[in-house]
Amino acid sequence: MKQDIQHYFSTIHKIIREIISDSSDIAKKQIAHLAEQLKIDGYEKESKMLQNILAAQKKEDKLIPIKILSSSLGFCGEELTKAVSLPVNKENGAQLVNVTFVNELPDTSPIFSEAIIKAISSILTEWANADKLIDKGLDPVRSCLIYGAPGTGKTQLALWMAKQLGLPVVTARLDGLMSSYLGTTSKNIGNLFDFANRYKCLLLLDEFDAIAKFRADNQEIGEIKRVVNTLLQNMDTRKQNGFTIGITNHPKLLDPAVWRRFDIQIEIPNPNREVLQQIIKNKLKPIRLKSSQIKFLSWLIDNGTGADAEVLTRWIKKAKIVIADSFDLIFYNLIQEFIFLNAGRVNRQNADIVMQDDRGLLKEKLSQSPYKFTGIEISEILNVDKSTVSRIKTQNNK
Repeated sequence: MKQDIQHYFSTIHKIIREIISDSSDIAKKQIAHLAEQLKIDGYEKESKMLQNILAAQKKEDKLIPIKILSSSLGFCGEELTKAVSLPVNKENGAQLVNVTFVNELPDTSPIFSEAIIKAISSILTEWANADKLIDKGLDPVRSCLIYGAPGTGKTQLALWMAKQLGLPVVTARLDGLMSSYLGTTSKNIGNLFDFANRYKCLLLLDEFDAIAKFRADNQEIGEIKRVVNTLLQNMDTRKQNGFTIGITNHPKLLDPAVWRRFDIQIEIPNPNREVLQQIIKNKLKPIRLKSSQIKFLSWLIDNGTGADAEVLTRWIKKAKIVIADSFDLIFYNLIQEFIFLNAGRVNRQNADIVMQDDRGLLKEKLSQSPYKFTGIEISEILNVDKSTVSRIKTQNNK
């Protein structure tokens, strides 16, 4: 009987790996029960395999916040509606802000590591308990600087936070406030903050480094120094009126005094391997790939950003729809095509291995990589049976 279980268990294992991410809690409990029963019956190895799957999924689930805080907070100001006139640049008549209303904000949180999720949750928890804090003479966080490389989800995070707080977002790209006329930029900044302070909203300062540069920069004229001073003064006033988020890709350009104006500063790094796989899996929906294929896509853009994952998954989804049943058969060739067309979005070292088309070298690098691909996973990526994978050697060793 034991031989029969071992004979079928690789298939059972594969099925469970494919379905568990979308399974209900009841199904996961049944898998846990099966693992326990296998252990009791002496199938230690098989039991451990199922336990590892459950442990990995539990860790993955933690990356997505599941509790959304509703906002019944007492923010000051008038209600911001679509009928409100927006401030404009008097020099050219261009609007200084864009408004995104609550029903237009994203319901789904961006995917980050557990540490970042906890940090963000602490901010929202403060605002959920704002009345208690204020009663004790303490203010909740009123300003936040979010910084990191382009494409890491900074703006998405800011919009999602506004959704949790139940606030519309007033977005100003600070580079759009700049004017060639003396004093006009400072007036634009003043008008921007006057508008944001009048209404109940979250003020989002995008491309924050455009104005908030070092005042000590000898290459900047005196006007920019006055502009930064105006910005600092308005940020101080804003703290008594609402919540402000600044976003920048270039934190080193910021004046030290600007850093001090933000209650907290959150660095958003490139996603780690675990998070990157979850981002890819999430962006592929409703398309479903084998877990080995998702792992391979993550390896291909290792150390990439969420924006890189967006481009890659869009390519894969279109290919899956067009090619349909032949997708698995030519999956590896599709990846080679993607590399040709998106050389700047892939991990260059890993992409070079794929483009050499040396299956033995690929097998060696995948199995030795931090992702630790198994023989079964490599066989699924190359669409060959496991015995063929075991016979593959590098071209140099032929």
